[in-house]
Amino acid sequence: MNRSIDPWLVSFTVLLVVAGLVMVYSASAVVALDSSGDESRYFVRQLIAVGVGLLLAAGTAVTPTRIMRKYRWGLYFTVLVALACTYSPFAYKANGAARWIGFGAANIQPSEFAKISVLMVLAHFLDRFRAQIGHWRVVVGSILVPALPCMLVLGQPDFGTTAIIGGLCAIMLFVAGLRGSHILLGGGAAAVAGTALVMSAQYRMNRITSFTDPWSNEAAEGYHIIQSWVAMHSGGLWGQGLGNSLAKLHFLPEPWTDFIGAVIAEELGLMGIVGLLLAFTGFVWRGLTIARRARDAFGMLMAATLTAMIGFEAFFNLAVVMGLVPPKGLVLPFISYGASAMMANLWAVGMLLSIAAESNEVDVAEGWPERRLAIAPARPAPAR
Repeated sequence: MNRSIDPWLVSFTVLLVVAGLVMVYSASAVVALDSSGDESRYFVRQLIAVGVGLLLAAGTAVTPTRIMRKYRWGLYFTVLVALACTYSPFAYKANGAARWIGFGAANIQPSEFAKISVLMVLAHFLDRFRAQIGHWRVVVGSILVPALPCMLVLGQPDFGTTAIIGGLCAIMLFVAGLRGSHILLGGGAAAVAGTALVMSAQYRMNRITSFTDPWSNEAAEGYHIIQSWVAMHSGGLWGQGLGNSLAKLHFLPEPWTDFIGAVIAEELGLMGIVGLLLAFTGFVWRGLTIARRARDAFGMLMAATLTAMIGFEAFFNLAVVMGLVPPKGLVLPFISYGASAMMANLWAVGMLLSIAAESNEVDVAEGWPERRLAIAPARPAPAR
């Protein structure tokens, strides 16, 4: 098997990961030194996560997709058990949410891996029944795949990740060819349910009001957005210089996590944000190219949706930092501090590399020759 490596995807990933390590150190060093006496505390933890993630990526890149499909249910149920453990004494709680499993100094967030496991099962399901994509049984089955993981994640509570899993499944169904009427119907139902969930919790409603008018609650929900705006304004075109952010020292709580984009804007300026956007644009371009060239429907669906996962999370994180969408705790892929997110995203890169390598084994102009996507075999002519 020719396991060639896509150099463009590797280059964009390495660029983003290295930039993330630099910015995590810059955003956290002074605060970590004051709080723990170790300025490299968060940098070292992120570096360990990168190492584990690279091992996952490398192992997955040399693994044929048929092996991934073979063990998809094992991965799916392992993630379900891990999600269930967030309701047990093993759970680690922070900021009123129990989204992590604690193992001494290490904490794992199972919901980050739940995204990929759900997509893997759904991609196999849609590949198997691709000729009946509009049948009601296939639609119902597609809803059942993410249903239990979403319920477990929502109860943590984590409305944002629940919406991400549901949205990624909807994207996969769209790519697979589901009728527009079905997508609109499902989207409408999801919008109604989402609105009800937002209105059922006061802290979610506060986030909406802080988005429309941050100054109305500048000491609470609106605080992050206001300080992010100040940091971005201070950065100007070229920034204050690496390490010279004031927001990370006095104003932005834990600036190495969700609002690291504000630190980038202050230290590297508008040009730093533009460079970051170009790097993510290159990653998305390469991921969609891999999807277009995939040798079978499973690879195409996985590549397109994994690319959408990283691309949309980057877009929404930066949009929150800029005050364009309501605030939500989404990491900036490969950049923000977060071990579980880093490992899961690098694992996704490994899957993209595996799909890209297998596409070189066939002439893609033939269009999935082994599986004949969405084309029924011709029937033999009746004997005379």
